[in-house]
Amino acid sequence: MMNVPADQPSHGTRRARWGIFITTVIMGAALVVTGLTTWLQHREAAVVVAQARALDLFRAVRRSLRDEVRGPSSPDSDGKDRNELAELLTDFEAAGLRYVALMAPHGEVLAEAGTALARMGPAVSPSAAGRPGFEGRGPGEPVLVRVGDRIRLDGGLGPRRRARLVLEMEPVLAESLAAGALKHLVVSSGAAVLLVGLAFVFWRMAVRADRFEAALGRQRRLAALGEMSAVLGHELRNPLAALKGHAQLVLERMEPDAKGFKNAERVVHEAERIETLTSQILDFARTGAVSPIAQQPAAMLRALVYKLGDARVQLDVARAPECWDFDRLRMEQVVENVLKNALFASPSGSPIVVTCERERDGLLIRVRDHGAGFAPGEEQAVFEPFRTTRVQGTGLGLTIARRIVEAHGGTIAASNAADGGAIVEVRLPGEAAAPTKEA
Repeated sequence: MMNVPADQPSHGTRRARWGIFITTVIMGAALVVTGLTTWLQHREAAVVVAQARALDLFRAVRRSLRDEVRGPSSPDSDGKDRNELAELLTDFEAAGLRYVALMAPHGEVLAEAGTALARMGPAVSPSAAGRPGFEGRGPGEPVLVRVGDRIRLDGGLGPRRRARLVLEMEPVLAESLAAGALKHLVVSSGAAVLLVGLAFVFWRMAVRADRFEAALGRQRRLAALGEMSAVLGHELRNPLAALKGHAQLVLERMEPDAKGFKNAERVVHEAERIETLTSQILDFARTGAVSPIAQQPAAMLRALVYKLGDARVQLDVARAPECWDFDRLRMEQVVENVLKNALFASPSGSPIVVTCERERDGLLIRVRDHGAGFAPGEEQAVFEPFRTTRVQGTGLGLTIARRIVEAHGGTIAASNAADGGAIVEVRLPGEAAAPTKEA
């Protein structure tokens, strides 16, 4: 069976979560594509509608003027034509009409109403179709010219009128269609972004929930294992002490060359090993309560290195803070457990470097060896109970270290160095404590 780290969800859970997230992204993309397609279609339709409405408006205005306009030959034509154009401008304002004028073929304005966006010029023939901004409509039909946000139509009044009819109109309906399509695109895009954003937020929440549940399950397992270990340790301690004591008495009364001396010596040695294991089991079963007070990290590490008495251990405390709040006895146990593992894993003559320094957010104690390092994927699993590669190891040293560090509110992490070997880092939160005398 494949092992899954305690703080990671199963592969099936991860695949399901990624599947939901990718599906949501695809749905969001589909919303955007649908909105964009709708907007493009409506924009094209708006152009067609604008041109059709412009032609209808031109024909309506031309029908109204054809029988009323007198043209330049009438003495009173200017005033009456101007009044007629003003009335038409008012009548067709809701349809988008903004300017209307009667012009001579050579470009002279005979009468007008409203304000034009561009200067008038000579008549534009339908042959101008194909030039930018012009659309020819065939014989008898006006020429459409795009002027800013308006459409200008230029055409004749009829075979009996030499005057030209020029009008400018705003494509109100077309603009409304285009605005509605753009609004639909914006809403679709916003909904897609919101959908993907919510999916990402829920995905992160699910990941955190999985980690929390995994950590809670691990704590429950450790608590149950701790209770069992406490019972087992207490039950073993008394008979083990009796066994060890009697074996030592027998060993003291025997001569070194006597028969059975080596067997008695082995009993004492194995009893001491079981006693060490029992002590570790009881340490593991502790509640994890600590009593942090102001201590000197450098002094603690120096005393520990002196206690171990191994020349391979090199200490670097030049950047260590003068004081820090922690439980000295428990933290000594943490560093000692880590160092013993490093000494066991390192080949003879290779150094083990212990550094202590203040980081921005706490105290860092790092142990670096030059052994084989951790197996790939085992960097976090080494802190699980009873995981060891040593023949006579208990697999509780780093587990106990993690419980003590977490009781301080800190973290402990293992990794492999880029140039070989293993690194174990202990981080304790807080601020530097007030200086105190070394005990």
